[in-house]
Amino acid sequence: MLVLVSVLAGCAADTESVDATASSESAASTTRVPRAVDDSGRPQVSFDPCLDIPDEALVEADYDPESEDSSVYSPGTHTFLSCSYNTAERRYGLNVMSGNITFAEEQERTEDSTPIEIDGHRALRKILPGDQISCAVSIETDYGILIVSRVIQRTSTETPPRSQWCDGIEETASIMARYLPGGE
Repeated sequence: MLVLVSVLAGCAADTESVDATASSESAASTTRVPRAVDDSGRPQVSFDPCLDIPDEALVEADYDPESEDSSVYSPGTHTFLSCSYNTAERRYGLNVMSGNITFAEEQERTEDSTPIEIDGHRALRKILPGDQISCAVSIETDYGILIVSRVIQRTSTETPPRSQWCDGIEETASIMARYLPGGE
């Protein structure tokens, strides 16, 4: 009986190592297909915020992973993959958009911005125009840009002054940038 248990244990160990090897070879040889692909000749968007930012990062930044809402914008000339989140009390909204327009294009279309650096990447911090209270950081990537924007929900009791709209956005952008290809 002891011999039979030893033989079975040995078979189980061999099966596990074969399964682990096959699994790692399979993972190494497969590449995830992007949610959207365009015909623009631009690099494909290799970072999908909905798939590549772990829940732990969202929690660290004080956003609720369960509130995720995804979208794709791909008119053929470029692509943006987008995920949106809310804080638990819905005071802030976070949009993380990964696109294949160039950083130079982003600089041209952004009038009121401040050049900054996020984790070794060139970036721009900007207050977004429009009716929303919103600030964003655009980060240069090897395929285009990553935009991390925060919307402050308007309330009748608490609307911060414009000078505070971007408070904390660079820290949030840094958390998200950790997961870019070639990041930490």
